[in-house]
This record gives sequence, structure tokens and C-alpha cells, in this order.
Amino acid sequence: MKVLTDLNNGLAFLHRGEFKEFLFRLKVYFKKIDLSYASADTLGLSAERSHAYADSGGTHLEKILNHLNITKEDSIVDFGSGKGGALITFARYPFFKIMGVELLPELVAIAHKNLKILRISTVTMVVSDAAHVTDLNEYTHFYFYSPFPRNVMADVIGNLETSLRLKPRKITIIYCNPEFHDCIVTDTRFSKTNEFHHNRLHHPVYLYSNKP
Repeated sequence: MKVLTDLNNGLAFLHRGEFKEFLFRLKVYFKKIDLSYASADTLGLSAERSHAYADSGGTHLEKILNHLNITKEDSIVDFGSGKGGALITFARYPFFKIMGVELLPELVAIAHKNLKILRISTVTMVVSDAAHVTDLNEYTHFYFYSPFPRNVMADVIGNLETSLRLKPRKITIIYCNPEFHDCIVTDTRFSKTNEFHHNRLHHPVYLYSNKP
């Protein structure tokens, strides 16, 4: 059944003319990279602290990153990095530091395996509740694909605000499926600067920044 699903997905990419995405998904399939969806119930995660995992990496994320002019001065944190789909995409850019934050050790183990298969050694993984990660001063970009509920999102944005006070700089937030948009723009230094659409996931992607 999974083979038929993968085949149908691949044919859908070709039908839409997304040849590069098709080749990427083909590589994922033949190298046995596990980026499959996992529900919060399946993972045994509390709905109060986390959401399901779904891969948001690939060429649709690349299209967004290409607008950001990433340089070796930039660094990024993926909150709720799961099996590492977005991290694999970030590793194609000249970020000098890439960190994935994930609550579940089992998902981190899968991410490590995926990164090893692809010979990616530039990513650091942290097992933690996202709200407890406060060592953020060295990072300029922060990525979210709807990884957790409102209360956690509010805490993480509060940590970013604290980091800005400690180290003033320009920060860019990339938020796919921005269900808690208000947590980022209400009574904070951040404002929405751009909007894209992640065609594979059928979600909007909002970009935010602050005045450094």
C-alpha cells in the first residue's frame, strides 16, 4: 500500500510539472529516508505540548529560502524538527549553524539516521521542549511548521524577545501554516513582511522580521 501511495505522489508531482520535487522524492524513496507523517497519538505525545510530525522540506521550502539571500553569517533553528525534512533542505544553504529542536528522542534518532544517509554533518539536534530552549543568541532565522499549540508558541516567541534584548540583531521567522500568527505580532517587535504558499502542503507561509 505504501508503494502505491509513494507512486501516486510521485506521479502527482510530474503531472503538476514539479520535476525537481519528483526527483527529490525519488531520492528519498530509494535511499529509504523516513520522512513519513506521524500523528501525535501514534508518537504518544501530549496535545498540550506538541502537534503531529509532517515533512515540510523539499523544493517548495527552497523557493521561500531563495528569497532570503542566505549567507554564511546566518544561522537557523527548526522548532519541532521531527524526522529532519526541513533540516535536510536547510543544509543545502550556507547557514553556518543549523539546529533542530525536537521533543521526542525517537524522532531525533530517525532524523540522525536520515542525515547520516545523506552525509549531512552540519546539523545539531537538541532533544527538548521548545519552550525550554533559551540559548538562541547565535541564531538569525527561526522555522516553524505548526509544531505545537498556542501556549508553547507564545513561550517560544517570548524567548526570542528575550534573546533580542540580550543581543540586538535582525531576526527572520518562517512560519508554515501560521495558525498562531497573533502570538508573533501582538505586543512584540515582530511584524509580517511577506507571504508565500507551500504548494505541496497547501498552507500559507508567513515571514516575519523585527527592526534591529
